[in-house]
Amino acid sequence: MTWLDARPDHSVVYVCFGSLVVLTSRQMDALTGALESSGVQFLLCVRGPDEKLAGDDRGVIPDGYEARVEGRGFVIKGWATQVAVLRHRAVGAFLTQCGWNSTLEGIAAGVVMLTWPMGADQYTNAKLLVDQLGVAIRAGEGTQNIPESTELARLLAISVEGSRPERSRAKEHSDVAMSAVNGGSSAKELDEFVKLLADVKK
Repeated sequence: MTWLDARPDHSVVYVCFGSLVVLTSRQMDALTGALESSGVQFLLCVRGPDEKLAGDDRGVIPDGYEARVEGRGFVIKGWATQVAVLRHRAVGAFLTQCGWNSTLEGIAAGVVMLTWPMGADQYTNAKLLVDQLGVAIRAGEGTQNIPESTELARLLAISVEGSRPERSRAKEHSDVAMSAVNGGSSAKELDEFVKLLADVKK
């Protein structure tokens, strides 16, 4: 968090593809190239190659990459406290695989999302974020629809612009989500339900 603390509000793109996805070499090349050329500040959380999959095509951070982006980019190889990262004032955008937990956490945090679903329900979640809620920008899809590095760099750069319509919609949805917890409508409805059950037992 110290690295984020030193960054301006809403200036950082957080990049994480969840706990299961290991990027292919083509995906990793496109991503790292885009982050490097975009000019944005970023926090990249990547899962290391699984030893059991050592023979498969698995992307790794290029040699010398961390030194080249030092000061503007920070790489975490492993696990990050995602909710805390997303809620940090410095984070303005989230490049995600659109897993359901990440989708909910991104909405609650009120950040612009860039979608790059990798499988299962993630494609539907990405469609929800982009086409229905209007809080996200479509970036890529799986291992086949890999964005060109230059195009991804452009999307990364615009994702942290303060005037993006996705940003204001993300804030609106975040406010609604947060109003439903800790004394909000969800908590009140649950309390009422428990009270009704208690009355039935009497």
